[in-house]
Amino acid sequence: MTEKRSDYRKQVKRKKNNNLLHTIKSAFDGEDEEVDVNPDFKRDPEEKERKIASGSKVRQHATREAESQKTTKQGKEPSADKALLLKKKLNRAILIVIVLIVLVLLALFHL
Repeated sequence: MTEKRSDYRKQVKRKKNNNLLHTIKSAFDGEDEEVDVNPDFKRDPEEKERKIASGSKVRQHATREAESQKTTKQGKEPSADKALLLKKKLNRAILIVIVLIVLVLLALFHL
């Protein structure tokens, strides 16, 4: 006897649901498989130590301090500069939106 289409669909749906549940369960299992990784893409612990020893973070911090001192010497605080820049960007964005709205209204009512 041949299998009905509805029976086949039910069977496929059950398999699909079981497979989905299995993948969700395996994600939280903690039984991770070891993955083969190309050695060129692995990080070397020695390289990490060299970066720390070079003091790149110290240099970055020193340059940030120098920049902040320059801005305070000019009389403006960095946050005030950022606020002015954001205000200008916001004003431009508002102007663009208004112009686009006007163009859309003109196109709707004129055409």
